[in-house]
Amino acid sequence: MQLTRPDLARILDRSVGRQPTAELGWLGQPPSRARVLRERVVLGPAASLAATADALFGWHVHRGAGLIILPTGPADVGTTVVQAVRVGPLWFAAPCRVVDVVRTPDEAGFTYATLPDHPETGVESFRVLRDGDRLVFEIHAVARHDFWGSRILPRIAHRVQDRVTRGYLTSARG
Repeated sequence: MQLTRPDLARILDRSVGRQPTAELGWLGQPPSRARVLRERVVLGPAASLAATADALFGWHVHRGAGLIILPTGPADVGTTVVQAVRVGPLWFAAPCRVVDVVRTPDEAGFTYATLPDHPETGVESFRVLRDGDRLVFEIHAVARHDFWGSRILPRIAHRVQDRVTRGYLTSARG
């Protein structure tokens, strides 16, 4: 947390060698004190799985949600990304590592896990998939508040997480 825009290049450089603070298994078995978030939106009739997947893997969905993004590359296993969001006068930087990727004819997406210095500890999955004759975008996140500020004021932390999640869903709908 800081009052000026974070130096994402410096944070990315520091984060590349660090290990995730959460495990992929959290999506199936959340730890105690974790908040579980699941959201889903039906994409419009003009949406294509390939185009939405390209936007997702190229970080366009995240940028469209209002985040400032600096990744080491497109989303792929091992990619490190630092995201920044402004909340009132404060800036928060959130480093993550992509730990899982899915690419099939009917589903595409990835999951990332938080790295040290992220305000939370958790994992978040982003998927675009066919559901019958519809195309949907879904988010599944499991996280604990590990930053002192979010532990003291969890409602505010939830509001920020919800705002970013709504931004992802809106951006995916394009």
